[in-house]
Amino acid sequence: MRNIKLVFAIIVAVIAMLVVTETAEAQMRRRGRVVRRPVRVVTVRHRVVVRRAHVRYAHLPRWGAPVAVVPAAAVVVRASNNVYHYHNGIFYAPRNNGFVVVRPIVGMRVRVLPVGYTTVVVSNRNYYYYYGSFYSRPATTNEYEVVDAPVGAIVDALPDGYEVKKIGDTEYYVLDGVYYAEVETSEFEDGIGYQVVKV
Repeated sequence: MRNIKLVFAIIVAVIAMLVVTETAEAQMRRRGRVVRRPVRVVTVRHRVVVRRAHVRYAHLPRWGAPVAVVPAAAVVVRASNNVYHYHNGIFYAPRNNGFVVVRPIVGMRVRVLPVGYTTVVVSNRNYYYYYGSFYSRPATTNEYEVVDAPVGAIVDALPDGYEVKKIGDTEYYVLDGVYYAEVETSEFEDGIGYQVVKV
């Protein structure tokens, strides 16, 4: 009887370790590196936007916000004869004895994507999204390149700094010239996404 209890205890311990390991791996995938999403299903495009789109990024600075100093760990990125500072998905440009939060220039490259990025698939091509910026990974390099927002991409949030603009009878979020429609989708837990559209 004692041996049976010991074997049972060992089996329970092994199962518990497997569950904890799987949970930890799932959490690591959610933090950034690999995020697999189900097929996108857009059921409804809202004509009137119903919520703030930047909730996920509410703790980050607004696009266009002045900043006295950049984070100490920021790296310098050069593009189009300009110098930018990059830290965890946010780009800073020098301005008036300080810096301002800006959108990166298309073609700019970074070595590491920020923690919390998501993978967005459009026309069987992978894009990586974080804080209003889309990246792709050219086959010839280990870096990630900033690209234009691909039409049809659905993201879970926008950074603060967008405006809501009405065209015809539909409202859109506009961020740095890119239009996003608020849509209902099964892809995200709360059922709401923001789809890049051509207006």
